[in-house]
Amino acid sequence: MTGWVAALVLAAGAGRRFGGGKLLATVDGRPILQHVLDALAEAGIENPIVVLGGDADELEAAVRWRNAHRVRNPDPDVGLASSLQIGWQASMLTSPRPDAVLVLLGDQPRVEPAVIRALIGQPLEPSRPVIVARHADGARNPVRLEPEAAPLVAATSGDRGLGPQLDAHAELVRVVDLEAVNPDVDTPADLVAVLADGWAARVRANAAQVERFREAPDGRDFYAPVTRAFLADPARAGDPVLDALVGLARPDDIWLDIGAGAGRYALPLAGHVAELVAIDPSVSMLDALRAGMAEHRIANLGAVAGRWPPDEELRSVIGPDPVADVALIAHVGYDVEAILPFLEAMESAVRRLCVAVLMESSPASVAAGFWPLVHGEARVPLPALPELHELLRARGAAPTVARVAGERRTWSDRDELVTYLRRQLWTAPGSAADGRLLAAVELLAVTASDGGLGIPSAPALEIGIVTWGSHESR
Repeated sequence: MTGWVAALVLAAGAGRRFGGGKLLATVDGRPILQHVLDALAEAGIENPIVVLGGDADELEAAVRWRNAHRVRNPDPDVGLASSLQIGWQASMLTSPRPDAVLVLLGDQPRVEPAVIRALIGQPLEPSRPVIVARHADGARNPVRLEPEAAPLVAATSGDRGLGPQLDAHAELVRVVDLEAVNPDVDTPADLVAVLADGWAARVRANAAQVERFREAPDGRDFYAPVTRAFLADPARAGDPVLDALVGLARPDDIWLDIGAGAGRYALPLAGHVAELVAIDPSVSMLDALRAGMAEHRIANLGAVAGRWPPDEELRSVIGPDPVADVALIAHVGYDVEAILPFLEAMESAVRRLCVAVLMESSPASVAAGFWPLVHGEARVPLPALPELHELLRARGAAPTVARVAGERRTWSDRDELVTYLRRQLWTAPGSAADGRLLAAVELLAVTASDGGLGIPSAPALEIGIVTWGSHESR
């Protein structure tokens, strides 16, 4: 279109259904309102008009405004229509007057810059001065209004905004249908859904990236070639994560270790509790775990094959809920797409406590620096500790996080490192991509202080030990 489009963000609602402070709630570590402003900026608009209400002072301190012009609705309880009318008037007083005004809601953190650009780019048509973005989930926002839509704005009332006017004057409306979704966050449950959907989207994008570059199949047991990298001495000292877990254990506890692997934590923890059940889907990992049990004569540990949440076969082994006092996941969950059922099953399984050990970024991020060199693009990151903490808080779980410094990972020799990297970059020996991987190893890997090989460019990621109550204890 010719001319210019102003942006108006309505952010004055009290958020009563949310319990207050809605726009300050975080999604991916940023306030909900920040997402809307960032989407506008990415689409080329850094100077929107933002109508604020009773939590204006708190938002002022929490949000990066860029060049946004803030106005306050002196009586936001009147409803959304009053904020629309205040913002519209402020927009029309802008010099020069805009050719159109894009109206966005401040509680829609998933609004996409591409949608904003699509609405901005629509031609002016005074006889049909309203353009609505109709999303796949039914959302009809944002809305672009030309000055000829002023009578519709003036006729709005209460808390429904433009919706009734658009329905009553369909002849004035153009619709842009979109495949995207644009959910409101009106309640805590809405926030949980947005966070869970975002988690799932990142897992899917990460997996889709693998499929674009995969040269080697996973095989029946993904961890079989790298099992030895997960072995750890159960009698070790100086492991701050293990020390923290031992501090949570009680002598009469039953623990459930979900995704126990080769027993990095299950084997030593068994010496501090009455019983421990270790679950893992990998045959090679369970074989290593059972070998550790035999070597160290650990008799109160049961190794069970299965995935979480439990299916009927696994349930027949572990029994009905609650099956334990404490459930542990250690570096498990990063790639779980349906994270809510996973957590809900974990909480239902225990009487007292849930524990998650996660890094700031997933363990696979150690290999992220190789992706641009081997595949020509950055690795899509998986959700990790910050996302889990945010999701648990949104669900009302009141999690606590104890943080410990992470150590840089090392590999015993070049063959072990290359085997690990091939699994992380899905290259096949002898391929062109694998040749680039081997060249990258020569470039990035160095001898570590323990005599093995390390990757200095990979950060030593901080580890969090997250604890929260079960359904019974909350």
